[in-house]
Amino acid sequence: MKTKKIHIRLLRAVIVLIAAVILVGLGFWIIDGRSPLSFIVSHLWKKSNMEIYEIRKAENTDKSTIEIPDDVTFPREVTQYRVGHMQVFESPAQDNSKPVLLYIHGGAYYENFSSQNWKAMVEWAETTGCCIVAPNYPMLYQYTAKDAHPLMLQLYRRLLERFPAQRIIIAGDSAGGGFALALAQEIKADSIDLPSHLILISPWVDVTGGDDALQEHDVFLNNEVLRLIGADWAAELDTHDPIVSPLYGDMQGLPPTELFTGTWEVFYTDIVKTYNKMNAAGVDVRLHVMEKMGHAYPLWSCPEGKEAREYIAEILSGNECARMASHKVKSDSP
Repeated sequence: MKTKKIHIRLLRAVIVLIAAVILVGLGFWIIDGRSPLSFIVSHLWKKSNMEIYEIRKAENTDKSTIEIPDDVTFPREVTQYRVGHMQVFESPAQDNSKPVLLYIHGGAYYENFSSQNWKAMVEWAETTGCCIVAPNYPMLYQYTAKDAHPLMLQLYRRLLERFPAQRIIIAGDSAGGGFALALAQEIKADSIDLPSHLILISPWVDVTGGDDALQEHDVFLNNEVLRLIGADWAAELDTHDPIVSPLYGDMQGLPPTELFTGTWEVFYTDIVKTYNKMNAAGVDVRLHVMEKMGHAYPLWSCPEGKEAREYIAEILSGNECARMASHKVKSDSP
C-alpha cells in the first residue's frame, strides 16, 4: 500500500514538472516570440572564429569524394556520377511530373553537406516526390570560385538535356544560396533556359558584406572571418564580382524567387538589399523574414524551421497559390 502511494506521488510530481516545463515554454514563446526549441538550437552552433579559420585553411584536405551518412536514407535509390571531377548525388523523382531540385549546400565554401542539408533534402524528396540533385562542388582550400562555377554550369546544361527547364528549381543555403543566385545570373547571361524557381535560404550574396550592427545577435556567423573566406573564394576575382557577390549582378529576367532570412543574422541587411534590387528589376520575388531567428533557420529542427520547409515543399509541389496565400511563415516586405 505504501509503495502504491509513493508511486502515485511520484507520478503527480512528474505531471506537475511536465506541466511547469510546458507553461514556462509557452511563456517564453509568448514573451520572446521564438519557440523554446529554436532558442536551444540556435545556441548549439559553434561561432566561427579566427582560430577555426586558420585551422581550416591549413588543413587543405581533399573534399572531392564523400559518402552519404549512414543515418540518411532517401526514399528512392541514390546514384552518383561525375561532371568533370565534381561528384554529384542524385535521387530520382517519383514520376515525370515531379520537379528536379538542384540543391547547392552551404558551409562557407569549405564545409561539405551538413546534417541539416541531408535531412532537408530527404524530407523534400519524401513529401514532394521531387528529384534531388546534390553536387559536391569544388571547395576551399584546394579550389576557388573560378574552378567551381564552370562545373556547376556544365551540370545545369546536362540536366537540361534530360529535363525541361520548367521542371528544374535551384535552391541553396548560405554560401550555396549565394552560389545559386550567381549561377542563375550566369545561366541568364549565357542565354540558357532558366529554371522555374529560385529558393535562397539565408544566401551569402556579398562576400565583402555582413552587417556589423547585427554581429552581437548572430550566434554563428563572424563577419571578420567571413570576409577573409570570401576573399579566399574570390582569389584573383574582384570580391565584388557577381560570381562571388551576386548582390552586384544583373537581377533583371530572373525566375520567381523565395528569399529566407532571420533578423538576427549578419546577412539580413544584404538579403533585404537583394530583395529590393530584384523587386526593382521586376522579378517575382518574395521575402520571408522571421524575427529574432538566426542563420539558415529553415533548416533548423524547430517549429519555425519546420513551417518554412513545409512552405518550400508547397513550392516544390507546384502550389503557386501558396505564394499568394497567408502562411504561418512570416513574410515581410521592407
